[in-house]
Amino acid sequence: MDFETIAVDFDGTLCENRFPEIGEPKPLVIEYIKWKAAAGAKIILHTCRENGERPLLQEAIDFCNAQEIPLYAVNENPDNQFSEQYGTGTGRKVFADLYIDDKAVTPEDIEKEMSMEKLRQNLTSMFEKSNPFKK
Repeated sequence: MDFETIAVDFDGTLCENRFPEIGEPKPLVIEYIKWKAAAGAKIILHTCRENGERPLLQEAIDFCNAQEIPLYAVNENPDNQFSEQYGTGTGRKVFADLYIDDKAVTPEDIEKEMSMEKLRQNLTSMFEKSNPFKK
């Protein structure tokens, strides 16, 4: 098993982002989550949705149930050993081995983008210095 615990966002990740409505399901993402769950991963729904005047969080949970996504927990990880070990409480961030979120960027993504930007800047600078047409 690759990941023991997977925290997955809701709006824009499991479904199209139509907040506060529920968007159309994203079948490939849902199948991936179900595939990882079948391999033994614990799936945590990690969303900003809350229940208030309208039960937005419950609507997301109902969506997951209708899609047969086996949720282990919602907005928490009951197995977070660090909270007890270090006396930190449950914390604001859900502890997981993998986070899937439509708004996420990995450090590798940033490094690639910055490397490409540096390369572009260097090439532009080299061209400007060696341009025989420049006055």
